[in-house]
Amino acid sequence: MTKSNQKPFENSILKELLDSEGFLGSKSKENLEDKKGFFLGFRKDFAVFDLEKSLTTYFKALSLVRSFNESSLQILFVGCPPCMEDFVKEETEKSNNIFIKEDSWVLGSLTNYTQSGLSPDLIVTFKSSRSFPSKECLKKNTPLISFIDDSCDVSFVDYPIFINLKSKGAYLMYRNLIKQSGTNVKHSI
Repeated sequence: MTKSNQKPFENSILKELLDSEGFLGSKSKENLEDKKGFFLGFRKDFAVFDLEKSLTTYFKALSLVRSFNESSLQILFVGCPPCMEDFVKEETEKSNNIFIKEDSWVLGSLTNYTQSGLSPDLIVTFKSSRSFPSKECLKKNTPLISFIDDSCDVSFVDYPIFINLKSKGAYLMYRNLIKQSGTNVKHSI
């Protein structure tokens, strides 16, 4: 993505996040101790994500994904929004990358890669129902990008992107990240 068309893209993501309430978390105040700096406070009893911090992290992650793609390094995508499953499968099949449904992930798959044959250079998760074993990434020294909400554990996540996972803005961000990981990265936005 060139600098000239990056700003309209950033603005469209921000608009979509605001319109679809991508900045709202849950009503729970319990799990916020380890996530200081990612939240602005509460609005009508809902946690409010710091969109500036989430977008900054997202654009760093996007740059990392692009560089891994250009270097032909393998990216493992674990989970995605349910409505995007076919799209993610198609995009990863066109590239050197792998997609695994979140509920198909087996604990130890990464650390026991000699048996599983799985040895990605970068992992991207879209948390929806359970936590990803991020300690495995730490042990293998594999960078981890995670689209997560306030119910998730951020320990060992290198690029935590806090967002309302059910928002249209989250889907837009994830879709763009997948496109950047494909073989025709120069033509995607």
